Amino acid sequence: MARTETVDSTLLDSYLSQTGQPLGSLSAESPLLLVFLRHFGCTFCREAVDEISKKRAAIQAQGPRLAFVHLGTEDKARAFFLPYGLVDVPRFADPEGRLYQTFGLMRATLGQYLNSESLFRMVMAWMSGHFVGVPAGDVERMPGTFLLHGNQIRKAFRHKLVSDRPDYLSLASAL
Repeated sequence: MARTETVDSTLLDSYLSQTGQPLGSLSAESPLLLVFLRHFGCTFCREAVDEISKKRAAIQAQGPRLAFVHLGTEDKARAFFLPYGLVDVPRFADPEGRLYQTFGLMRATLGQYLNSESLFRMVMAWMSGHFVGVPAGDVERMPGTFLLHGNQIRKAFRHKLVSDRPDYLSLASAL
């Protein structure tokens, strides 16, 4: 991303975390590495959350706090994040996908999830124990990761394929 993108601060403040913190306030306090997930049954989302949990200390040592945006309910989100030790990380439910759309995360075309690269990556993720679960939310919504500070997107990774793997450490270090 060559330029800083601005997000409507009123919209950010309308999203509350599981503990009632507005997204806008959190991002004003400190930079956030904001990770948008597809759905809780997604193999690649499970793989991503596992990777993030293992790199959490290194990510946060670079400055940003972690936060997640998901398409499910809070009950399902808590159950999803618990095994990864990320239940304390702020998370924001966006079942209508308004934040996803605002951040430029559109719905996937068939070719973005049914392609040879994604099928190969799915098998590799399965071999690491990241199996498909029950979908919760819009299974066609694309994921992404953003370094957000205030209402400014400082760095963005918008997936081209559902199987893309962002470099979370590089995104976190972009301050």
